[in-house]
Formats: sequence, C-alpha cells, structure tokens
Amino acid sequence: MQFSVHSIGFLGLLASLVLGNPECPNTLAIYNPTLRTTCYNATWFILPVPKATVQSLVPYPLITPPFNDKSLFPTGFPPNTHPIVVSSGYQNDIRMGPLQIESLLGASVYVPYADYLRNGKTAFQYAIQNYIGGVNGKDVQALVPALVGSLGGTTIFVADFNPNNDAYAPIASNPAIYTARVKEVIIPNPISGPEVKPEAFDLAFSSTQTPLYTAKTFHNLINQPQILNNGLLCQRNPYYFNETFAEPRLRTGNVTVYGPPAGALPSKLAG
Repeated sequence: MQFSVHSIGFLGLLASLVLGNPECPNTLAIYNPTLRTTCYNATWFILPVPKATVQSLVPYPLITPPFNDKSLFPTGFPPNTHPIVVSSGYQNDIRMGPLQIESLLGASVYVPYADYLRNGKTAFQYAIQNYIGGVNGKDVQALVPALVGSLGGTTIFVADFNPNNDAYAPIASNPAIYTARVKEVIIPNPISGPEVKPEAFDLAFSSTQTPLYTAKTFHNLINQPQILNNGLLCQRNPYYFNETFAEPRLRTGNVTVYGPPAGALPSKLAG
C-alpha cells in the first residue's frame, strides 16, 4: 500500500501491501518543510486480543470500538476482545527541513481506542512498542533517530529487520505469500557473534478477495492521535493513501507477537 504520512511530527507517503520497489518518492516534503515526512511502504495487521489483556497494557480506559459500524467492521469483531495493531514497513526519503535520511525500517505494536481524555468518545493510540532499524543490516544507522524520537516523547527501540532492505519478502509464489520479522537489538555483535536480539514479532500474509476489514477501517485506526510516553502530550501522524502511485491491497495471514502483548498469540489476523 503506498501512502503519504503527515504528522504533527511526521508526514509521509505510504507504499505497502504491494510487493515492488520500496523506494517510492517523498512528494510531501515540498509542501511541509518543517515537518518530518517520508514515503512509507507498510503493512498493518489487526489482532483481536482479550480485552482484559489489552487493558493490562494500557494505563487509560479503553473505548469500545464501533463494532456495529459495517463500514469499519463488516463482519463484526470477536466478543470480549479489543484490537491491537501491528505494523511493519520501509521508510524512504525521510526529510525534515535540511535534515535527511535516505531510508529506515520501522515497526510498531499499539492499541487504538485508548481514552486519553477520559471522555468516553475521543479515540487515541497507545504505543506498546516502537522499533526502528537501519537498511541492509546497518543497525547503527537507527541509533540517532531512535534517540531523537525517544527524547521527543516516543520511546523507540533499535531493531533488526528481515528482510533488511524491503518492507517484506516473498516466501512462496503460488499462492504468493510474504513474510517479515522484527527483532529488538539489545547487544549487537556484528563481528563474531553471538548477539542478543529477542524476537518482537513475525508476520506471514497473502492477498485476499474476502477481507475482514475495509480500507476505511485501517484509515480510522492508524490516523488516531498517538499518546506520547510522558503522558502529557500527543502527536498526530496522518497517512495519505491518495498518491498516484498508491496501490493498496488487503491481506490476510498470521502474526506471532512476543513480549508484553503475547497473552493471546499467535493469533489469526487480517491486514
């Protein structure tokens, strides 16, 4: 799915869900020179996780999503569960004024419909984990962006991605199946090994003609403002899917999440 992302902090074009050249152009920077913008080839997945498990991860009440809205949840949603969103992708042509980074890999696990304002109706995202990695195995490229992001209120961990030069990789052709893996880098050792890199999550997916969700579902969930880790501020990261080279595709598959949100996983998901 190719798209543009804009954030009061971050803007970008998104390229994802369609296998192809990950290096899509950043067409937003010229109009938003003071904001961080990028073209992003990404895939998002929606996981139904027991609501009690999700609530244990979020220090705010949860808003019940509009599961009866057929434009968002055409087949409903499993009872007594709450969505968790897992994403992974390739960011190309990252710009913010004179500051530029050629490319990075990024991933996240977060909870939508968090009641940050405690008014029972305004939905926010609460991040459980954010990851960033260098392209072609150069994890050190991610150290400064991770530090800057963390100082800005979004805790980001350096990670190792596979594939390390694209948003995902094909593992079968008939039918076409794609995969992506993310590992947090705790102790790197590129010279002699071993290294300490615990798994964050694994993805395997393919295109589907009978999706559980709609493009509107993803637009609604991923464009909610994000609560920063200090709990005092939030930021909005708008994603734009209307670029001429955008080719959104709906996927289905499996994700295995390790660490805090793993209580109900591996789980069936749609993306």
